[in-house]
Amino acid sequence: MKTIRVFKTRDANGEELIYEFRRPTQAIISKGELVSKARFSEALRAGVILNAEVVKILRDRGLWTDVEVQVEQELREDVVALEEKLHDPGLSNVEGRDLVEQIRAKRLELQEHTSLFQSVSGGTCESISTEERNMFYAAECVYDKNRGQKVYKSLEDFKARLNESVTIDCYREATIASLEVLIGKELPSDLSTQYTENKWLVERGLDSKSEDEPEGVEETPEPKKKARKKRAKKSAPSSE
Repeated sequence: MKTIRVFKTRDANGEELIYEFRRPTQAIISKGELVSKARFSEALRAGVILNAEVVKILRDRGLWTDVEVQVEQELREDVVALEEKLHDPGLSNVEGRDLVEQIRAKRLELQEHTSLFQSVSGGTCESISTEERNMFYAAECVYDKNRGQKVYKSLEDFKARLNESVTIDCYREATIASLEVLIGKELPSDLSTQYTENKWLVERGLDSKSEDEPEGVEETPEPKKKARKKRAKKSAPSSE
């Protein structure tokens, strides 16, 4: 993997800035782990739940039962099945675009279905400590490419500027850089470009309106929010 991630952002005046995330040295990684552990302990003492408690709490309150788990599984299987259809080389552009729209709608349905679970799991001791570590990396490893200077003086400086869109972009890059290390693969700043349907659009040259595109073929619109249809309850799998 590259040792530097170059990315663009914009300041409050709309001026383009070119920053680079320099992968942390072992010294920074070690300090980042200490920062992360300290934040974990602080959250635990404050009564924040652990990852292991999320499912139990939601189940006890009847918010995430075997039925919800089954629906999530079915939605994921639906997405995979639709993605497989896009791999057919004989697929026409019109047929493919229809599949793209179906996949996007199904992803949205899945996102809406799991939003409660994700919201709770995003506020655990583990997630809070991971967030702290990534903020530390952003504070320590983001440099202005043109000036060669660090953008933030410290983690405290970074947190004080969280209302700036530039800071959010820096955090995103630090998070993606950490994910790259985890999976051992380089990733783009926009992770949605890795979706099967978006890759298909790029391969077919349909990701943006082309001048020589035949008339009558419209750009694929973003899917509209649709209410999730109720599914027949199935026998829930044993949680044991």
